Amino acid sequence: MKFLIDTNVIIQLEDDGEIKAKFAELYRKCLENRVQVFIHESSIEDINRDPREGRRKATLSKLEKFPQLKKIPSPPLDDLTARYGELPKANDVVDAKLLHAVSIAAADFLITEDDGIHRRAKRAMLADRVMTVADALVWLKQSFEPDTIFLPAVEDAKAHELDFKDPIFEGLRSDYGSYFDVWTKKCINEHRGCWIIKDGSALAAVVIRKDETRDEAGIVKPGEKILKICTFKVSEDHRGQKLGEQLLKQIFWHAQRNAYDVMYLTAKAKQVSLIRLLEEYGFEKTGDLEDGDGVFEKVVGRGKVSLDKGETPIAAVRRHYPRFYDGTKAKKFVIPILPDYHAKLFPEVEMLPENVATTAGAIPGNTIRKVYICHSPNRTIGAGDAIFFYQTKKNGSPRSQSMTSIGIVENVRHTLDVDEVRRWTAKRSVFSDSELQSWVAGTSPLKVIDFLLIGHIVPPLPLSALISAGVVSSWPQSITKISEQRYLKLKPMLNLGFDF
Repeated sequence: MKFLIDTNVIIQLEDDGEIKAKFAELYRKCLENRVQVFIHESSIEDINRDPREGRRKATLSKLEKFPQLKKIPSPPLDDLTARYGELPKANDVVDAKLLHAVSIAAADFLITEDDGIHRRAKRAMLADRVMTVADALVWLKQSFEPDTIFLPAVEDAKAHELDFKDPIFEGLRSDYGSYFDVWTKKCINEHRGCWIIKDGSALAAVVIRKDETRDEAGIVKPGEKILKICTFKVSEDHRGQKLGEQLLKQIFWHAQRNAYDVMYLTAKAKQVSLIRLLEEYGFEKTGDLEDGDGVFEKVVGRGKVSLDKGETPIAAVRRHYPRFYDGTKAKKFVIPILPDYHAKLFPEVEMLPENVATTAGAIPGNTIRKVYICHSPNRTIGAGDAIFFYQTKKNGSPRSQSMTSIGIVENVRHTLDVDEVRRWTAKRSVFSDSELQSWVAGTSPLKVIDFLLIGHIVPPLPLSALISAGVVSSWPQSITKISEQRYLKLKPMLNLGFDF
C-alpha cells in the first residue's frame, strides 16, 4: 500500500504539536507495516518556487527522507479544473495533481489536513481516498492492530456531571476566555443535557444541548421547537475514530423522535472537519454571528419521504436522514449475516439489554457510513435500495435468527483485487487487513456494499414473527429481495420511532 503525503502536513503544521506527534506515529506505523510513504514531485517544484533561499533549503531538507512520485503525466489544466474545481493559483494546481495521482492509483491514499483538498476530493468522488493524519492512523491500527480499537458507546449525562477542567475543553476555554467559566456555570445550573463518549475514564467526545425558543435562537429556518447544540467536541486523542459521526447520529435520532422542528449549532471557520461533516448531512450555513462564528441549521422533517423532481433515493436519504425514501423506486432486500461479523459491524446491538422495551425506539449506531462485504452473486441491489440485516443462528443470543438493523445502499462494487478492497473500505471498514485478504482469495468476486446505517430494530424481529407476518417464507440464506407487498407487511413492525 502507498500513502501520498501532502507536504503541508510536514511543513506548515510543524508548529502544531498534536499533528506533529500523530504524524510521527503514523510514519513509524507505516514503516512497521510496510506501507510506503511518498511525496509528489510537483510539491517539490512548488517549494522550489519559494524566493527565500534559507526557508527553501530548510523545507527541502525536511523532505529528503521521503521518496518522490515522479513522471506522472498530468491532464491538461482544463481537465483538472473540470474535475477538481477552479485552480487560480500554482499551489491549487499542485493539489489537483496530488488528487490525480490518487485517482489513477499511483498512490492508494492522500494524507492531508487541507480542507480545500478534502472538498475537491468530494467533488471528484474521491473522498474515501483522502484522509487526515488521524484517519490514516486509525486505519493502520484497525488493519494491522485490530485489538487496539475500542468500541465507543454514547451515554446520557447532565452538565453538572462533567469536569470542565478536562483537556477536551481547553480549546473552548482558549476561544472564549473569561466567558467560558460564566457559560459552564450556566450549563451546570440549568442541568443541560449532554451526550458523552468515554474511552475508559477519558472523555473522548461530548455534546451539550439546549431547548430554545425562536426569540433565543434567532435562526432562519421555520419552526417553534428548536434544539441548539451548544458544544460539539471530539478530543484530539480520538480524532479519526468517527466519534463526531456517532454523536451526529445521536442528535438526529433525538431530534426526530422528539418532534423538533429545527436544530442548529455554531462553528468557527477553523473547525473544518466538523463543518464538512455537518454539510454532508444536510446542515446549511445560514449566517454569521458578530464574533465570526458561522450558524448551521437543519430542518427536522416529518412523515413520508417523497422524491423531488429528478432526485434519486440515495440523495433523498442524505437530505432527510435518518428518514429515508421507501417507495417503489427503492428495492428492498434481506441480508443474512453471520453472528461474528454482525458483532463487528453492529457492536452497539450487542450492547442492548435483552429485556429492552418495544417502545424504546431504535438505538443510534456507532457510525453512519458502513460497509458490508460478501460473495453474493446478486447483481440487482443498487444505490438507494433498503437493506435489512438478519443475524443467523447463534446459540444463546437473543438476536439469533432475527432481523436487527436497517441501512440504505450508497454504492455496490465488485472486485478480485485486494488493493481495491483496501482502497474502497479504508474509511468505513471494521475488519482487519488479514480478513480482507482471506475474503479476496478465490475465484468468486467480492461484493462491497457501502451503506448508510438508518438504525436498529428494538427489539429485533425473530424469524417466527417474520414468517407469521408473511415477510419471508423461510430463513434467508443469501441476499434476498422482498416484494413491495411483503415490505408493506414488514414496515409496521420496524418501530423506528418516527414516520417515513
